[in-house]
Amino acid sequence: MTKAYDLIIVGAGPAGLMAAKTAGEQGLKVALLERKKNITDINRACSMMIVTLTGCYLGDRVSINSRDQRLCFPAYGFSIPYEGDHQNFYSWSIYSYKGNKIQLGDYIKNEHMGDEGRISATYDKEALLKSLMKECFKFGVDVFPGYNVIGTQTNNGQVTVFTREGTSFKGTFVIGADGRVSRLAKTLGKNKDRTFYGTSTSYGFEMKGVEPSEKYALFQIFLGEKTPMRIWMTPRADGETYFPFISCTHPGADVKGAFERFTQQGYFASWFKNAEIIRPLCIEGNMYSHIIDPYKDQVLLVSDAVWCQEAEMTGAIISGWKAANAVKYALTEGNISREGVFGYLNWWKKEVIDKLDHRDMIRNAVMPYCLTVDDIDYLFSKITKTLRSILDPYETPKIVGAAMAEIIPIVSKERPDVFQKLSRMKTDPLEEIFMDCKRSGFPNNMRSS
Repeated sequence: MTKAYDLIIVGAGPAGLMAAKTAGEQGLKVALLERKKNITDINRACSMMIVTLTGCYLGDRVSINSRDQRLCFPAYGFSIPYEGDHQNFYSWSIYSYKGNKIQLGDYIKNEHMGDEGRISATYDKEALLKSLMKECFKFGVDVFPGYNVIGTQTNNGQVTVFTREGTSFKGTFVIGADGRVSRLAKTLGKNKDRTFYGTSTSYGFEMKGVEPSEKYALFQIFLGEKTPMRIWMTPRADGETYFPFISCTHPGADVKGAFERFTQQGYFASWFKNAEIIRPLCIEGNMYSHIIDPYKDQVLLVSDAVWCQEAEMTGAIISGWKAANAVKYALTEGNISREGVFGYLNWWKKEVIDKLDHRDMIRNAVMPYCLTVDDIDYLFSKITKTLRSILDPYETPKIVGAAMAEIIPIVSKERPDVFQKLSRMKTDPLEEIFMDCKRSGFPNNMRSS
């Protein structure tokens, strides 16, 4: 006989583990299903940045309690164990391929201030998952690694979760935390009303011996490639390893060759002259608009499964916590319905749909689709002041956009051609700007998860 659970959680990333831990400590019978056999192994590209330690994100100001090894969410009133290292970083440098840059945060000043001057920090994702996994076992969560969930069916107040391996699980509620390429979002029909912008491919290496211009900073670099590509690079939590990777929205482009050219030729090659590759990491994921309604048939979708690109670790933890609390409330009230989980649905609408325009995140990638690499270099040479330091994927485009607006009078006189292209960035629909990305992407046939 199939064991019945109060809650089945699909996906054991930060959101799924947080949901399982929260539901378990409230006494629910919980099953956690994950496709990976080694749940805490990090085998795909991830920058592992905390968004954010310098601002409010999703209604909270996350902080690090190093003394007691915890990540704290004071507005929501909870904290979680975190037994890993972290590495502060003190600025965000956005470079052209020739070395001109837009600087967010005064690196020297901020580094001198230590914790008070950091933009944010990187964390050890494996350590975070292990810390949450311990909590899950502590509170009696049944964990099932190596199961690929392919769909759900709801009958008579119970949800059956089906796996590719032929095993099924029954529960009253399901939380879908199965990532950017969420099979549950697709099988529930939740992707039909979303806007598809393209498929993002990331490819890079963990490396030692990298010597950037500032040791502990976030770098974003527009490459001098015909196909639009950017390099992102962050220090790992150990303070010695770096993770540079290419982000490209044209699947099939020569990202490997572009990475080699970046590290061996041009302005940035000196950073990598003593670099040693540790291991390659890659990932693919679709760029969609947010899912407006994250509930159907007793299934709640959370984190990257409903997000535009990604919720970040902060968003994953908060959404998993909110969803699990909503399920507990519904079960306590005996209200197995949409109204029963109103706490999560109301939070999603208030903090994400009403406040975070997915187009602001997409605009992080707009520039190389409207401007040439030399246009970008010219613009970056004109922005000479240091901008406000914050790590927020929705706020940063606004800060950079305001700096661009200040130089418009100069650009319109010196480079009317660039001025016209900038106007296009503001007026043309994103669907048109990313038309080539949409054509080369694969929204219905993802090759990785």
